[in-house]
Amino acid sequence: MKLLYYYLQILLPMALMVYLYECELYETTLVLILVYVLIYRPIVDGFRLIRLRQLPKKDLWKMFIPFYGAKYFGALYFGSLS
Repeated sequence: MKLLYYYLQILLPMALMVYLYECELYETTLVLILVYVLIYRPIVDGFRLIRLRQLPKKDLWKMFIPFYGAKYFGALYFGSLS
């Protein structure tokens, strides 16, 4: 159930961005995509890794480094795999 909640957290904002894009609000969509990629996803992924005890709380800032979270791909998307 927690994995489903995580997927909802990462997919629902994208549905909003698709809707805004179809309403031809391109600038707003671009800003939201940047906020999603640069701020929202690192925070959501970091807190999930902290809950899974894969990442110490003090290292949450490292999730903002591009591609740092790639080594946690299995833990993020498939559960608590190491």
